[in-house]
Amino acid sequence: MSILAWIVLGLIIGAVIGGFIMSAVGGEGVSGFNLYSILVAIGGAIVLLVILHAIRGTSRTSTY
Repeated sequence: MSILAWIVLGLIIGAVIGGFIMSAVGGEGVSGFNLYSILVAIGGAIVLLVILHAIRGTSRTSTY
């Protein structure tokens, strides 16, 4: 799968997670294609990456 597909998939899942979090704290979730919604989706994608990192237990450094 190409890197572009992973980015799009991450932003879609990030939009769901970010929208859920924003709704839970009383904010507006994803409301269309605008700057606010993109920032919410990016925030959700970051949360997703943090959760995946915690589950996998991998570090950012690699050993070759």
